[in-house]
Amino acid sequence: MKPWIVMRSHNDLPLVAHTLAMLARQRLPHELLVMDNASADGTRAEAAKYTAHIIDIPAGAYVPGRVLNQAMARTDGEFVVFLNSDCTPQHDDWLARLLAGFPNEKTAAVFGRQIPRPDCTPLFAKDTEDTYGDGARQKYWRHCFSMAASALRRTCWLAEPFNERIQYSEDIAWTWRMRQLGWQIAYVPDAIVMHSHNYTLRQWYRRQYGEGKAEALFYDWSAWDASWLRYALLPCAHQVLNDWRFALPRGYLRSALYAPALRLAQLFGRRHGFRDGQRARITTPGASHASA
Repeated sequence: MKPWIVMRSHNDLPLVAHTLAMLARQRLPHELLVMDNASADGTRAEAAKYTAHIIDIPAGAYVPGRVLNQAMARTDGEFVVFLNSDCTPQHDDWLARLLAGFPNEKTAAVFGRQIPRPDCTPLFAKDTEDTYGDGARQKYWRHCFSMAASALRRTCWLAEPFNERIQYSEDIAWTWRMRQLGWQIAYVPDAIVMHSHNYTLRQWYRRQYGEGKAEALFYDWSAWDASWLRYALLPCAHQVLNDWRFALPRGYLRSALYAPALRLAQLFGRRHGFRDGQRARITTPGASHASA
């Protein structure tokens, strides 16, 4: 049985063209399902060159968990691969490497390495390498996963579908829940895609807001870990120092000067999201559980 690749897309030309072309070069035969969210730039037409399996998600109707559940229901096989339309595989055995990354029968999901695009600004390129790279830094974090280039075990999904009531970090919610149920999540550093974004400060704030709100809902927090000092101020200062250590020796003066503004946007976005997530957790019984 050929594995399925599910691609979520929305106005991603020209990147989606590169991604689709690389999927066509994969040595491992597969089926492709595209979930297109009302693209108006030719993305859907580009996808139609490669597959007849396209589901149209109307504008304003995109709910992450619902789309993922719909994709799982429309595919078969024990393992289903997810690849964002702007995540371009970097070798023709990317799919085989990713699926080979399931180390044992207790692994619920795997995710691959992301590297920045050539036009990625230095600080965002640094963040991408810090998050992925060889995976060494991930062990210091509570949890790490990205649905952008990943694969899931159907058995786990059947037991625990994606939460359709949350609007952000649905992949973190699901994999964290799997871990609480005794499953493992594995990183596959040799399954590489190119994927990065150059966010404006406003966009960065909004992304951090969503992640902060999700963290408040999914994880349990001590008073110290949830405090302004521990959750926001100390990480911000640490990141600015790391940005300077990265940028100054390389002559990235503009990045060094920009670092405080970027990290402050991150601080306030994440903290405000965390605060709103805590409020929602108090008013919604069971909100701390990803399956709620």
